[in-house]
Amino acid sequence: MAPTAYDSFSHKVYEEILQRLQRKDEERLRFAVQGTGKSVLHNDNLRAFFRSLIPAGQTTTQYFGLDEDALITRVRERKLYDFLAVLIFATCGIEAARIFTNELLVQDVPSLRRKGRPLDELPAERQQLIDLFGIVAADKFVSNQACFSTVVILNRQEVRVQDPESQRLPYLEETLLGKGSFGKVFKVKIAKGHFRDPLTGIKSSTPKEFARKDYLLSSEYPAKGERDIMEKILTSSTTGCENVVQNHGSLEVGSATYSLFMPLAVCDLRAYMSPDDETKPKPGPKTIASRASMIDGAEGLAGGLKFLHTEMKTAEKEDIACYHMDLKPSNILLFRKEGSGEDGYIWKLSDFGMSRVKLRRRGQDGERVKDFNSWFVPRPKPADPSLSGTINRRGEGTYLSPESVLSERSMGVGSDVWSLACVISIVFSFLEDGSRAIELYQQGRLSHSKADGYDRFFLRGRGFASTRVNPEVHKWHTKLIESAKKRDPIEGEAVKSMLRFLEESVFEVDQTKRCSAKDVQDMLRATFKVYRRLDEPKADSLEGKPSKPLSVFSWNPLRRRSRTTETSADDRVEEWFLSASDDYKGCDVSPDASLVVYWTDIKLSVYTNQSLPPREGPRRVTPAAEHPLEETNCIWKTAKVTQKYLIASTTGGSFNLYIFDLQRGDSIDVTLNYLSRLTFLAPEIHTFSISADSKTIACILQDREEDNNPGTLFTAETSELLKLVKRRPSGATEGASSNASSNDNISEPSVGHSQKLECPAHYVTHLSFCSRDELYMVVQPELTVRSREHKITLDYISISAKSKVSVVIESRGFDSSTTAGLFTTFAPFRQEAVTCAIVTREKGLHVQSLAGQEPFSMHKDIRGYRVLKLMIDSDDKVYAIGTSTASNRVQLLELTIPRSSVGGVSVQEIAQLSGLTIHDDFTEQVATVAGEKCALVAALVGVNRRAIYRIRLSEPEDSDSDG
Repeated sequence: MAPTAYDSFSHKVYEEILQRLQRKDEERLRFAVQGTGKSVLHNDNLRAFFRSLIPAGQTTTQYFGLDEDALITRVRERKLYDFLAVLIFATCGIEAARIFTNELLVQDVPSLRRKGRPLDELPAERQQLIDLFGIVAADKFVSNQACFSTVVILNRQEVRVQDPESQRLPYLEETLLGKGSFGKVFKVKIAKGHFRDPLTGIKSSTPKEFARKDYLLSSEYPAKGERDIMEKILTSSTTGCENVVQNHGSLEVGSATYSLFMPLAVCDLRAYMSPDDETKPKPGPKTIASRASMIDGAEGLAGGLKFLHTEMKTAEKEDIACYHMDLKPSNILLFRKEGSGEDGYIWKLSDFGMSRVKLRRRGQDGERVKDFNSWFVPRPKPADPSLSGTINRRGEGTYLSPESVLSERSMGVGSDVWSLACVISIVFSFLEDGSRAIELYQQGRLSHSKADGYDRFFLRGRGFASTRVNPEVHKWHTKLIESAKKRDPIEGEAVKSMLRFLEESVFEVDQTKRCSAKDVQDMLRATFKVYRRLDEPKADSLEGKPSKPLSVFSWNPLRRRSRTTETSADDRVEEWFLSASDDYKGCDVSPDASLVVYWTDIKLSVYTNQSLPPREGPRRVTPAAEHPLEETNCIWKTAKVTQKYLIASTTGGSFNLYIFDLQRGDSIDVTLNYLSRLTFLAPEIHTFSISADSKTIACILQDREEDNNPGTLFTAETSELLKLVKRRPSGATEGASSNASSNDNISEPSVGHSQKLECPAHYVTHLSFCSRDELYMVVQPELTVRSREHKITLDYISISAKSKVSVVIESRGFDSSTTAGLFTTFAPFRQEAVTCAIVTREKGLHVQSLAGQEPFSMHKDIRGYRVLKLMIDSDDKVYAIGTSTASNRVQLLELTIPRSSVGGVSVQEIAQLSGLTIHDDFTEQVATVAGEKCALVAALVGVNRRAIYRIRLSEPEDSDSDG
């Protein structure tokens, strides 16, 4: 036959193949299902193919050495239907077709099989094709073979596609269902034959629908080891649990996308409880039976969580504990129960994108923790209503537990149980009045004065107030209970027992006091039994007999805990104790009274409200973050803290200034993981200060040659200093990270301003900012044996104007009742510009204004009291820490200062600080946080006690006593 006969045959077969392709109108997506090549290249078409290749007048046997039947048999035995179909569909030409026949069919052992991957397996390698056909035909083949190299999804196994351009995905349809924490979820229909169970070898005979979740893989993290762990969890060989969504396989496409295939749910719980029409609320269930069905679903959900926490094993019989970490309505899938009617759903846990896994290996100390959050690149999420759950990974989510906002993450099974309780609380709201109740509940949580704009079931304490359960939870539960009682007293008791159980046994700030998922499941089962009995015909009542009482709630899985609290004798004062084993040498409090830093020679420890223990139990605090000094030739000297930065200096072999960015990173609480280091080559840092807004730093530097020579005042913007150095993660060593910094010297800094002082650096007793551009400096000459009658100088320095105003305060005689030096304490007024108060010799109060041509000055004696520290609040109310001359008890005092020469200073005793003495070192701050004014005192008390005191100076804006 002439070549035109082959052209005519190949054109005919091309049309047949095209008609059989799925999604044939979308060139980039079209694909052939399993068996397409074999069904098109049936025996008649194969005979026509071989005949089209031979010259006129010859037979197949004469030309190829084999007859048509023998060639057809070899196509079948060598499984070359798809390979030949690609050759024809790619219009490779008659010469390529003859080479195919001679090289791959006629030879008993095709020579190219021994050179690499067999050619009957698609996709074929380009170099093999070039060796076989030449470059032109090979490139045609490569550009068309993807249609016949369609991926087959393997049940409970991973499939990897190295080159996305060489294979097609088997989706007949795909519809976006939503976005999760780490990817998108699609509804996909997989073509028949492209879902296979490798254990049985059975392929799907009809198209199969699945939910496909697509993740973005982190480019810098290979994740194979952790991915194997995830596969062990999601494809566990244990008995499994019907309330945990199953994995039907996974697919990795190139290096960018990783997909999991799961059963297709009816909807998620969030969608189920949300209005179908935004203008019309969705009603809750109207019948006892439908309410019981939802409680039954919630019980199954708790059972699924119990399974993840305590009942999973790998194929190697290793115990696994999986912490879900993102439990919320949108991650709870609803599947129809067979034969259960319209309201029957199985609730299943899904979305393990934020989960953590622990392998508990028997016979070993400790546990190895696997965290696979870092595999994936999280997608940003917009703020959403309460039902949406987690807003982002910084812990700003409705259903997340109190410990989720800590910088040192300590989340575990208790965190999941908290989230479960939140979901159940929402579900019981829906049972009462549908989506309208959910919305009202959310508004109540958000409207609390200390909610900070976040919809949470807890109120994050600020200014060293303890974190507590949002009082709206108890109030709302009470409303639900009363409404249920109006419908039916027995139902009301069931709702009361369930919701109060959540409050008493789950909604605990201290996660170690929360009950287990099994306890919650048991309580839900008991509640379900009550509802099921309520739905039964009341035969006794119909006969005029009283209904049988339901005593199922005579027991409780956990008895109500007694709540004992260590409190101060003064209910205004809360006191917490630090570890006695740490030899702290100094402390500081941030201007907003929200952070406290303590330091030893080699360690910095930061405490926040997240460090506080629950109100029950020992009043022991633990650091929210710590940083050990990496250098061995120096020690920490002093530190200052603001909301944004912790600044610390060293002394010894090197004089460094460390700047810790407290708000950098993923946690909502402080972190010491990001620091910058400035090294001063010659002068030691005597003292330093940072403005309350964190924008300016001032340092007093020793003279390079001699301590008694005049020192230097160095000021600079924090942002400019940070530009001089490379930031690096805490703990990184030289060369260990691309962010690691070298020795960042600023002997002659290119930023900031240096000003020579008129005195040695160690004469500077006090340095503080009154604004980001203005400084106060108190200078007191060194005391000598000959004289204690020194004077002190108060300097007001304008950084931008490079000006200074000085006032000299002289001693007014020697008071033999005190051995205190001349300067005692200093505090600036907030309302009056450039005005401050100074206490000398613990008894003399000086009010000094440095503004204007004639600075105002006033001196008053504080009679009957010794003042150790001064604090002035934003309203210029003056407080002090001191003691009466008749007692050594240290107290918080309020001072009323007359602003004229008439009258004396009046003193009101506010609260006693137990355990604190006049010989202890302490730092103090007064601030107003969320409408509540308080004083925070960080103290180095005695030899073995360190304490933090919080003194309430005003009542909070809300008077809730709950939590």
